[in-house]
Amino acid sequence: MGLEIPSAAIAWAFAVSQSHLVVVSSPWLYQFLFVAVWCVNMLDRVLKVFRGGPSLYSDECLLFAKKHCFVISLLIAVAGVTGLWIMFFQLGVVIFQFALLPGVCSLLFLYFSTNLRKKENPSSGFVLGSFFAAVSFATGAGIPAYFYGTMGGGWSGQLSTSTWYLVALVILSMFSRKRWNEEEEGEGQDSAARDMRSLVWMGVIVIYVVFCLAAAAREYTGDAWIYYGLAMAGVLMFVLDRLKRNMPPLLLYTLSWVALIFPLVLSGLLAQASS
Repeated sequence: MGLEIPSAAIAWAFAVSQSHLVVVSSPWLYQFLFVAVWCVNMLDRVLKVFRGGPSLYSDECLLFAKKHCFVISLLIAVAGVTGLWIMFFQLGVVIFQFALLPGVCSLLFLYFSTNLRKKENPSSGFVLGSFFAAVSFATGAGIPAYFYGTMGGGWSGQLSTSTWYLVALVILSMFSRKRWNEEEEGEGQDSAARDMRSLVWMGVIVIYVVFCLAAAAREYTGDAWIYYGLAMAGVLMFVLDRLKRNMPPLLLYTLSWVALIFPLVLSGLLAQASS
């Protein structure tokens, strides 16, 4: 049902708000964030079902969406109306200055993700879709901290350094899942090239973790806990990549988001305790 991605968004919102000592006084903002992220995620799956393609017959999430397409479409409509009601009647028009950037990036993500450029260059479509998905997720998930905090609602506040680190992690996660699927489909083919790609990818994750630890060392505020959480998530992604042969694809996909949720919640709790 696609609950893992909005759960990760809530985890990031909690981590950022705690690190900046922001008190989110209204639960409506978290509810709006959860509904908005869920709608974009499930709408992406439904659009892929209508577009078709080979992944429709191998991806378990898309198979589920195809089987229950009508019910999911109805839930998307209900959730969308609920999100608009929260936006206009509970949060007010001021939310638009925070929701504009993630909203635009979500539309671009849906455009590229549904393979509209399939005949031209599917790889470029995936790269662009991953980038806009990561930016939309990172900037949208930080809305509670921006809404109640002092960081402001402009793009300069939403596109902070820690946000770009999260963007990089989400892109790494999406590319890891794509590589896992390709290796699952091409099992036993060109093992030397596959091992080389795996080695290079592991090196990229190690570099990412090192950069997160370096960023944490430069911070003298609660922001350091965010970078420690992102570094821990990178380590868990590394472990998952090593254990992928022993896991079914759906479990591996779910754990890739758990690897993001758990460290961020932990970093938020540590920032809360340290303050």
